[in-house]
Amino acid sequence: MKLHKLFYVPVYTFKFNKHSEYGFEDVGKLNRHPKGWRCDVNSSFPNIRNDDPMVSVFQRENLKRDLKSQLMNLFYEKQLPDRFEFRQFWYNVYHKNQNQERHHHLMGCGGVPYWCGIYYHKGFTPTTFYRPDYHNTVHSFPINGSELSDYKSPIAKPNLNDGDVILFPPYVEHCVNENLSDDIRITFSFNLFIPNE
Repeated sequence: MKLHKLFYVPVYTFKFNKHSEYGFEDVGKLNRHPKGWRCDVNSSFPNIRNDDPMVSVFQRENLKRDLKSQLMNLFYEKQLPDRFEFRQFWYNVYHKNQNQERHHHLMGCGGVPYWCGIYYHKGFTPTTFYRPDYHNTVHSFPINGSELSDYKSPIAKPNLNDGDVILFPPYVEHCVNENLSDDIRITFSFNLFIPNE
C-alpha cells in the first residue's frame, strides 16, 4: 500500500541576499494598526507612508526593489509568473507583550493576491500557520507513530532566521504569538498581484 499526499500547500522560503544592507531605528513601543485589528502591534498596514517615522521613502523603495529583483529571479527559475506588483507593503513591529491575531489575506487586500510574503528582518520568532483543512478532517482512529502522524498537527511553525523570506498562499491563516522577549521583532509583509493586462 502506498500513501499519496494530495493537495499540498505550497510554501517557499529563501534568504534575502541584501539583508545586511538594511537597518531601521526603533521608534519605541506603539500600538498602531488599522481599524478592525484585534491586537497590540505597531503596523504600517496596508503600506508604508512617505512620512513614516521608522522607514524613509528611500529605504522603502530600495527594499521593495531589491526584494522584487530576487523574487523575479526565483519565480523565473521555478517557472512561475514573474511579472507582479506590490499592492501592499508594510511592516509590523512587536515589542514585549505585542502580538497579531489569526488572519488570512483573502479580504481587505484589493483582490486575491498571487503570493503573500513575510521578510523577517530582526528578532525572528516563528509565524504560526494553521492547516487549511484541519476542521474538515476527522481522525476517528489513532495515528500516532504511523506515517500519518504529521497530518494530525493543526499548526506549523517554520523555523527560519533573520534575513529569511517566506511566501505562502493568501488563504493560509496565520498569527504571531505574543512577544515574550525584551528584543523587538521587525517584519516586512507584502501582497503580490499579477498586473491586469
